[in-house]
Amino acid sequence: MSSEIILTTGDLKQDYHVIGPVYYQISNRGGGLFTSSLFDQLVTKYTSQLNKMKKSGTVSANEKGTSLDVMRGFFGEAFVAPSKFEMAFYIASEELKLRASLMKADAIICMRQDIDLDTTGFQYFYLQMFGTAVRFE
Repeated sequence: MSSEIILTTGDLKQDYHVIGPVYYQISNRGGGLFTSSLFDQLVTKYTSQLNKMKKSGTVSANEKGTSLDVMRGFFGEAFVAPSKFEMAFYIASEELKLRASLMKADAIICMRQDIDLDTTGFQYFYLQMFGTAVRFE
């Protein structure tokens, strides 16, 4: 089960065999007037877990509670609500663990992430998360 997979940014003090790299990418770009982005679809998939995390304070609640909200800054510039990054991080972590579980991994070590912003017009973000899938000896 993917929820049992350990995800760490470091190494483990346990013997393991390296299975290989595991990678996941998510973005709020895509979709249109009548379709939703992959990010919006995954927010729907993980709604119950995200709501529990919002109630416990683990993830910030955005102003209106929807994945499509943006906040307005000085001079009317739109920027992505901070909770979107937290949601994207959680979703990417869960999806990364899901991919590792398909590889029969017990853990993902040395996880790294990269967030890129596209600020032309409406602001979009791209989150890449990757690590090394390992199986315990």
